[in-house]
Amino acid sequence: MVRRVAELNSSVKSADRGKRLFLACWPDQSLQETLFKLARRLQKIHGGRKTPKQNIHLTLLFLGQVPEQKEQDLRHRLRSLEAKEFELELDKAGCFGHCKIKWVGASMQPAALRNLYRGLQQICHELGLLTDDKAFRPHITLLRNSRGEIGQEIRPLCWKVDSYYLIESVQTGAGVEYRIVEEFKLPDEKKE
Repeated sequence: MVRRVAELNSSVKSADRGKRLFLACWPDQSLQETLFKLARRLQKIHGGRKTPKQNIHLTLLFLGQVPEQKEQDLRHRLRSLEAKEFELELDKAGCFGHCKIKWVGASMQPAALRNLYRGLQQICHELGLLTDDKAFRPHITLLRNSRGEIGQEIRPLCWKVDSYYLIESVQTGAGVEYRIVEEFKLPDEKKE
């Protein structure tokens, strides 16, 4: 499971390089397990390296190195972002051939996901945080350094997305570890 780090932040203030951060939606353990099994099946066909089960997620925005003060400003703004929970149907598998990545995604983006993404982008822009200018193509990476093409429908997996996260990416001796900095709940539109 992703480790919580809000309480683990050190008080060392020397040369604030900040943290390497991104915003993401994180599936529950059951969906992570299902996606990991799919990655295992795809690996038998295409080779490559599976995403570790605990790291399976959908990136919303990659922020890069964020200094502590900007992180605090960002967290404050994210707490007041108006966005709603949504269901995402993961129903297709594909690849980014140039970088040999196999992924799963949704053929239809719910309006609530597009609104969440635009709201996050606006906040980051206003805070002067650089984000990727590429078109938003929500996907979950399952394999890296794989071979061959893939582009097919899969048995749909329904994911109720009721929160998103600010995540720190930390390089360790065992690889990349993702740590939750803060969780942001998405209210149920039907209950309001």
